[in-house]
Amino acid sequence: MSIILKRELDPIYETLALLSIENPDKWREEVIRELGSCGLGGEIFYQKHFTVIEKYIRTFLKYKVKTPQEEFFYKDKSNDMFFWITALAVENREYVEHPETANPVKLRRKMAYYLVDTEKNQEIKTEDDLPDISEDEALLDFMDTLNIKSEEMWYVLSWLRKPVCRLQQLSDMLKCNLPAFEKARESVKKPLEKLMQKKVDPEENGYSKIAESCGKDHLVYISLGIPLAQIIMEGRGYQGVLLGYLNAGKRSGNDAREIVIRQAKSLSDKSKLDILCDLKRSKKFNLELAESLGLSPSTVSHHMNSLLICDFVTVEKRDGKVYYCLQEESIREFLKNVEEMLL
Repeated sequence: MSIILKRELDPIYETLALLSIENPDKWREEVIRELGSCGLGGEIFYQKHFTVIEKYIRTFLKYKVKTPQEEFFYKDKSNDMFFWITALAVENREYVEHPETANPVKLRRKMAYYLVDTEKNQEIKTEDDLPDISEDEALLDFMDTLNIKSEEMWYVLSWLRKPVCRLQQLSDMLKCNLPAFEKARESVKKPLEKLMQKKVDPEENGYSKIAESCGKDHLVYISLGIPLAQIIMEGRGYQGVLLGYLNAGKRSGNDAREIVIRQAKSLSDKSKLDILCDLKRSKKFNLELAESLGLSPSTVSHHMNSLLICDFVTVEKRDGKVYYCLQEESIREFLKNVEEMLL
């Protein structure tokens, strides 16, 4: 398996990400709050690094075309649903570009496959291994096996019952807004070129170990639309353009006190602490943690990004699966530093 870094933006991924931002001021507040929870000085970090991102977003919103489909795809939807549809779009571009050519049966099975926990159902390696879901009764039985919020079942069912119709709507929404993405990209062309040349290391946050579990070569794109996350799909990945600054920030403390402050802020969140306590009992993969703690998989991934930045967790590959485990040496160092400061 090889990882190929593409120093460019993926128009489909970026447009879907930009469409998810309805209010740039509210988005800014959420980003600053999350940066603060990582102990990285949210307001200061934002002012220093987000000028280009904010111009990119505001330019897109200026030229964005409001479509009737937007509310269906985005209103009150979780990150799990966003990345489900995003994976369908970026991994199957021929469907998005020419939805009228899609076979409804094959498309339904492909969409259903993206919902399956293949780590728990190892007998399902491709969509061909799924049970027959061509009839409504079988489809409902299949959905009962999925780890989906009850309030989002209707959304999934709407997609699976009318896959080509929904795909056509998604395609129309994207085609209307790709010109807005082009305007946004052009508005930050010069600073984007500089950002694209910054060192990007997919290995830094365990990317290769996670990607290897997919068993395929990976194209890794840089992302401005989701600038602080690392997203790994079946055959593609996305590295937030500012992720390197986060990793640099976690190492930039001049003394142990700054490091301890960052780590302590991470532990002040109950869910993050619960994750660490659960990992103390045993190593777990994402969905095991989600089920154990009653969280959605996307929420676990969100918290895990912060814990990875703080060096409290790491990843390891075992039996074809990617497990999260405690970074015990780093935790001991944290406790030692606290003890030296306070006792």
